[in-house]
Amino acid sequence: MFQPPLGKPWLLYGILGSSLLLNLVMVFDRDDASSTDEAPVLAEATADGEEVVFAEANTGELEVSAATAVAPGGTQATPETLTAEATPAAPVVLPDTEVGVSMAGWQVVDASLERNLAATFKGAVGEKGSALSQVYARLFVWDLDLRRDLQPGDRVQAAWRVTAQGKVEVGAARLHSQKHGRTYTAYRWHAPEDAFASYWADDGTEVPYRLVNSPLRDYEQITSLLKDRPTHEGMDFKTPVGTPIHTPFGGVVTRVNWNWGANGNCVEVKYADGSVAKYLHLSDNTVSAGQSVASGDLLGKTGNTGRSTAPHLHYQIEKNGKVLDPLEVHGAERRRLAGAALTTFVSEAARLDALLDGALAMR
Repeated sequence: MFQPPLGKPWLLYGILGSSLLLNLVMVFDRDDASSTDEAPVLAEATADGEEVVFAEANTGELEVSAATAVAPGGTQATPETLTAEATPAAPVVLPDTEVGVSMAGWQVVDASLERNLAATFKGAVGEKGSALSQVYARLFVWDLDLRRDLQPGDRVQAAWRVTAQGKVEVGAARLHSQKHGRTYTAYRWHAPEDAFASYWADDGTEVPYRLVNSPLRDYEQITSLLKDRPTHEGMDFKTPVGTPIHTPFGGVVTRVNWNWGANGNCVEVKYADGSVAKYLHLSDNTVSAGQSVASGDLLGKTGNTGRSTAPHLHYQIEKNGKVLDPLEVHGAERRRLAGAALTTFVSEAARLDALLDGALAMR
């Protein structure tokens, strides 16, 4: 009988060892492959470069992300009640929910609130319901806590359409609140002196608040606030690339363009009170570290650099290691139309009311 060298079956050991090594290689290869199949996520960076990962919005645009606000009174609305389930079993339509009617490119929805806005709109209009609920919700977060104030049976109405770019746009909206015993309104209207359209209540008061002494004099919309997400540390302004940014307060530029991959073109200013402001995703900056700036000085222009999914400005304020809410630091205000502008707006609001009521009367 064959006796292996030194009494050991070396050939057998070698075969077994090779087999074990091959199995280990196959396992690691399989793990690597499965990790590359994960669904991609979008990420925005904090001012210091830390990634903040969040799910992609329905249309991939910043403007349809679920908007949350801390109003000047301190009321917070969270996105928890605004998000529809990823794979609902089937749209639920209440007996008193009415499906939208097409009217010269606009559709009108009139629904009794179900579990939340997302479920209600999805049940009423189908595929576009989630995006519509997010646009609609953003109009009323300034006045209502959408998690606590909404009640089953509240009436939601909207005249809406899909633009040529595939985005959901609301022309007029009403929310009849049982808790507060009143109807909140919002009409899309472009004031003569403004660069962009905004939303106005029926009395000519602007629906969204604006920062006092804002770093942007013109912007389309505030699309994200400090408490929208636990890891989001600033306020986002949707605005075209190249919009001028002016420092609201005097101070010293402490650094520029740190962590380029995450923040893109960026500027940091230490204000006179010791707070530090960070401006991210710029297309260009016009200052350098160590430079003193006075209130109103140009810092740069907005852009879409770094980890950014659409043109916007991320504005963040910190003091003593604590992130501050720009609404509280700056204060907030609402504009009120007057004179000829108010007269014109009232006429437009009446036309939009007719669109809402006329379409509903045709049912």
